[in-house]
This record gives sequence, structure tokens and C-alpha cells, in this order.
Amino acid sequence: MSVERTTITPDLAAWLDAMAAIPEPVRRLSSEMVGHPLENMMTHPELGALLAVLVRATGGHRVLEIGTFVGTSALWMAPELAPDGHIDCLDVSQEHADRAADVLREAGYHDEVTIHVAPALDTLPSLGPGYDLAYIDADKPAYPAYLRECARLVRPGGIIVADNVFGGQGDAAQVAALRDFAEGAMADSGLATVVLPIGDGITLSVVR
Repeated sequence: MSVERTTITPDLAAWLDAMAAIPEPVRRLSSEMVGHPLENMMTHPELGALLAVLVRATGGHRVLEIGTFVGTSALWMAPELAPDGHIDCLDVSQEHADRAADVLREAGYHDEVTIHVAPALDTLPSLGPGYDLAYIDADKPAYPAYLRECARLVRPGGIIVADNVFGGQGDAAQVAALRDFAEGAMADSGLATVVLPIGDGITLSVVR
């Protein structure tokens, strides 16, 4: 047993990405997005693979995604849904939602996904509890509010994942706010939370 953290070298990072077994629809979408101004918003393969495993592990009946962008993370999760499984995707951008809908339809997941186009905090109160998994990857200042809503919506034993908690693309204020969010999740007695260095950092919380 080692008490030191292993440094993720470029070679090790490449091996981890290769181990992610990227689904073909994700590969196609990633190729299409090369050079796009928002390419860096694509879900990291390491995180995509984790989300797929978590969908399977939690039963995959109901999944909630806050922040869909062009559908990358939904493409990772959809293959692991239960036969009756469904993903509710929330995004504020009609342009992104339209692209995601096209991508998911082309991949054969039109019936498994519903995209709600509105500010997430307008949509979340209308959703009923019982989700197995929630994934948060949207506007960072609203993360605490999203976590509160997800804690209401996700069943006991279900999982909430929040992305970008290291704040790698943000300024000092955003980094501080995201660290406060992560520390708040850790301190929440209704959650069992761990911070993991996957991609730009995630919190993974189990609802008690």
C-alpha cells in the first residue's frame, strides 16, 4: 500500500483513455467536434466510462443529466440503461439541444432520452423523485442549487456526480467557489461524498 499519489504522466493518461473503450457514436461526435470553439466541453473519456459503469451499477431505470451540450455524456450512458431506462437531459441552449437530439437519434437512442430546453432550475421542480443517477455539468455558480435538487430527486442509494470541481477552466473566484461546493457536498449529512481526480475533478455522492 502506498500513501503517495501516483503522478498521471502523459503515457499513463494515454493508457487510461485507451482503456475507456470509447463507443463508436462518441468517437464520431468527437471527430466532428475537433476544432470547435467549445470542444473542451466534451465529456472526458475517463469520466464517460465511469458514468456508463454507474448507470449499470445503479440499475439504469432513471437518469438525470443537468447540462447536455451536444450529447456526449448521454451517448456514454444510454447503452447501459435498463430495458425500461430513460435519461432526462436538461440544457438551456436550444442550439445544443437540437444537436444533441440529432446525435442521439442517429445513434438509435431517440426513445430513451428526453431533452428539456429551459434553465435547469425551472425544470427540476417539475420532476418527480426516484432517479438512480444524476450527473451535473452545467453553469458552475448554480452547482449548490443543483445539488440540493438532485438530493431531492435521487433515491436513497442512488448517486450524484458533479463535474469540473477543480475549476480548471475558471478564474480564481470560480476555483474557490467550486472548492466550496465540493467541501459542502462532503459535509452534507444526507450524502456520502468523495472527490476524485477524474478529468477536471468530480464529486461522487451516494444519497443516504
